[in-house]
Amino acid sequence: MSLRSFLFVFVIAISSWGLVGCDSDDGGGGGSAQNGDTAADVQSTDDSQATDSSADPGSVPDGVDDTSGDTTTVPDAVEVAPEVVEVTPVEVDPHCAALVEGNNTGFPVDGVERSFMLGLPERSTLAGPWPVIFNWHGFGDSAANMHGFLKWSVNDATYPFILVTPEDTGLMPPGGMDWDILKVTDGPGNNEARLFDEVLTCLDQVYGVDWDRVHTFGFSAGSIMSDLLGVVRGDVIASSATFSGVYFSNTPNKDALGAIGGLITWPEMSTENHYSQLLIHGGPTDNYNLSITTLQFNESGERDVEYLRGRGHDIIHCNHGGGHTIPNTMGSYNAVRFLEAHPKGAKLTWTSLDADWPDYCNLKPVQ
Repeated sequence: MSLRSFLFVFVIAISSWGLVGCDSDDGGGGGSAQNGDTAADVQSTDDSQATDSSADPGSVPDGVDDTSGDTTTVPDAVEVAPEVVEVTPVEVDPHCAALVEGNNTGFPVDGVERSFMLGLPERSTLAGPWPVIFNWHGFGDSAANMHGFLKWSVNDATYPFILVTPEDTGLMPPGGMDWDILKVTDGPGNNEARLFDEVLTCLDQVYGVDWDRVHTFGFSAGSIMSDLLGVVRGDVIASSATFSGVYFSNTPNKDALGAIGGLITWPEMSTENHYSQLLIHGGPTDNYNLSITTLQFNESGERDVEYLRGRGHDIIHCNHGGGHTIPNTMGSYNAVRFLEAHPKGAKLTWTSLDADWPDYCNLKPVQ
């Protein structure tokens, strides 16, 4: 039986025996990403008391007419057997129960064994549901390297979360770019979207997922992967933070690649969930050489700001001017603060950015 199921049964049992008072004390990157951000461990206590208000068993209850002279007799307490409540334990799939903090391998997704890094907040065994952030690495990078960008923040003082950093399957063009991000069709069949689905299912069984706080984050090809999730799993995404990404559902982005653009297929973006996005690029030198053409992330980023706003998505747009990298001036702190402030369905309510944000970031809400 999982911990959550055990607690539920325990509470039901107490309620059934009619207890009226208790005392409780519950203790309970890709590119040149820098890993210097740290966050305080979560500290949470909940002290509560309930006062026993049982009446004196020898007193006359209020509202009883005692003027007749008859002796009022209070009957002895009658013991009542507690109601038996059957609770079906949550069944946890064996491959879900096998999840561990750190590297997970052999995770089955549609007959393919996948790998990912898992970061857990310190209190993950004690409470839920939890926010989840998926963290996608750039082309040629690794999960182990990208995991370091956000793993220091899983115990963020105000927003602890579960971190998932997937490993790619080594896809090469035209099949993909590490990730299955070039030939994408309608329907559930995308390899990475299915990994996303299955990992979330397991996390919900074992720890509990806050379905209003499922976020995605990425760099370069990993940002393209995050953008793809917005297209094929947009109804699940709460908010997104991307460094040097591209929406290939935005036709001008494909057209800018010439013949190569003709090899890329994405479905139309149709989600009615208008998630907010932190969209970051590095200016004119933020590009990637595709041999016969160059992918200009700054140009696609500018196009995607208006593409997304036109579909109801609020944007924070940042041009750090430092090329194809995650700059020191834009750390994990900013990304976590943005994601924390934008659960599913939240609009961009900030009227300005505070001093912790670099001055090259601008609010681009939907007008």
